[in-house]
Amino acid sequence: MSNEQAILEFAFHAMGRFAFDRVKEVCDKEKDSVKNPQGFALGWSQFVYSLSQLSQAEKTYFCLGFLLQTPNNPKAFRKKEVPLQAQYGQIKQDLDKQMDHLQRLPLSESGVGGGATPRETASGKAGVVVTHSSIPAAVLIHLGEQLSHFTTARLDMIEIYEQMHEMGLNRASTYDQIIKKVDTVVHTYGRKFLHPLLAPLETSFCYETEILKNLIEAQLRILDCNFMGALIRLNNAHRRLTVWPSINQSPEPSLPGSKAAPQKAIPTPALITWFFRYHTALLAKFSLYFYDVLSKQTAQLDLKNLMAKTSPDYYQKIVAFYRKSDALSICIVLDTNGMGYRGLGYRLPEEEPESPTGLESYPAIFCYPSERPTKHWPSVVMTLTMESHRLSQIDAIVAVNDKTMDRTYFLARIEPRLFVAVIFETKKSDKDATVMQFLLEMITGLRCAKTLESLKPV
Repeated sequence: MSNEQAILEFAFHAMGRFAFDRVKEVCDKEKDSVKNPQGFALGWSQFVYSLSQLSQAEKTYFCLGFLLQTPNNPKAFRKKEVPLQAQYGQIKQDLDKQMDHLQRLPLSESGVGGGATPRETASGKAGVVVTHSSIPAAVLIHLGEQLSHFTTARLDMIEIYEQMHEMGLNRASTYDQIIKKVDTVVHTYGRKFLHPLLAPLETSFCYETEILKNLIEAQLRILDCNFMGALIRLNNAHRRLTVWPSINQSPEPSLPGSKAAPQKAIPTPALITWFFRYHTALLAKFSLYFYDVLSKQTAQLDLKNLMAKTSPDYYQKIVAFYRKSDALSICIVLDTNGMGYRGLGYRLPEEEPESPTGLESYPAIFCYPSERPTKHWPSVVMTLTMESHRLSQIDAIVAVNDKTMDRTYFLARIEPRLFVAVIFETKKSDKDATVMQFLLEMITGLRCAKTLESLKPV
């Protein structure tokens, strides 16, 4: 194996296992060893420099270096002084120039069949090292073209993460748009960097896009109260998340003239940690929305113990609020109108239950205590329909007092079809701090807003 091929194999393997600084170290050393490069040597020197730059862009990418707070608006995001997008854009531009240079080389200088490459000798002086099996220029051209596609895919993925961060700030739900964008990236670039040397990058790209797509699809299935669809995608995401960090942990390839050094453990990148956090948030949400379904499959105590392991534990949050306040009931309400609702849980394909109508078109998918407050349900549904405009506003909490019956209803929208309702059989202030804080925490948590905001590291 030639020195050049060994360096390429090492660099891409190390990037696949997130050892980005090691790539920079090796590539910078190789670039500095080539003195007065011309012809193929110039193309090679420029290519390893681009690999060094790519390793640092990838390091920033996996550290969630997409966003930066502004001094005047901590919740806004803007491009950095040297933004990651500009780094990838410059790498792509450099690669395109290098490919043009290599394509113009005459056959005698293309690296085929060996050649002389100016390098530093062991004494530190410039000498000539003959590379009897130098990597062909055609291979570098092929790699450069595929890496150019890779950088463009990265730019598109950064846009997706920025949009998700915006969703966390604006509380707007546009998950279907995100899914379409991820699908477009996969369809456009999924087969654009399949060279064997790029296998570690291609594998990492596939795991990232598959995990992201499964998590967002799980979110959408939860919103539709699709138990089986959400469960399958949560399991798919978790399975890939547990495999991805270890997929490229095989011993790193050796470099000619270098002693084998102990392979250092690489900390889990922040992006993968964020994926785990997002999965945990969705699992907690899933556990609350499908609490009744899950409770029929296991003992109540076992389910409570399992939910205690989720973060946050929404069930215990609700129980604590119930004990702290004098609420009669806390419910999660689903508006089934126009969605073809067939109930929670799974059923045989041939089963076709009728769609609910009237009051039943607003089922309580969760209640604490467990029995739905039947006598109050007409008032809850009437409030949902009459106050739909106010409830559509971000973070709006609607309080309605029934003065004749000394009852108070608090309602807030979690997501387009889902609401949380708190019912009191006493007159309460519509600004009650305990109730307001509880509802804001619930709707913010169940939207996964904080998780999406955390795409920008503090």
